[in-house]
Amino acid sequence: MRLSLTLDPDETAPSRARTSIRALSLGLSPHVLRDVQLVVSELVTNAVQHGPRHGIRVELELYGRDEVRGEIIDQGAAGAPAIRRAERDRENLGLRVVDELTASWGACAGSTHVWFEIHRAP
Repeated sequence: MRLSLTLDPDETAPSRARTSIRALSLGLSPHVLRDVQLVVSELVTNAVQHGPRHGIRVELELYGRDEVRGEIIDQGAAGAPAIRRAERDRENLGLRVVDELTASWGACAGSTHVWFEIHRAP
């Protein structure tokens, strides 16, 4: 199952992303659904605050029971070094949340295209 959203880069974008994910539920267990909503919300918030103010694309794919891969793309070109620096320095509370709730995550080279994976045992 896939979910694809494009959000306007404004202060309501994180809430709209959470609401859309909850509405579809993606067949996830409640605790994984909550984690996906929180990770997406944090990454969309970063895109709104630090991105180039273009549309923010959210892509989610359910691979199996409680296995999700997500991508947040804000069309920026210079954000990946800042994301990596914040990850390394733990400066950004939102990225610490992302780090804690995901199995893995990162930024594609040369962009602010951030991906994450969440895997939970049954």
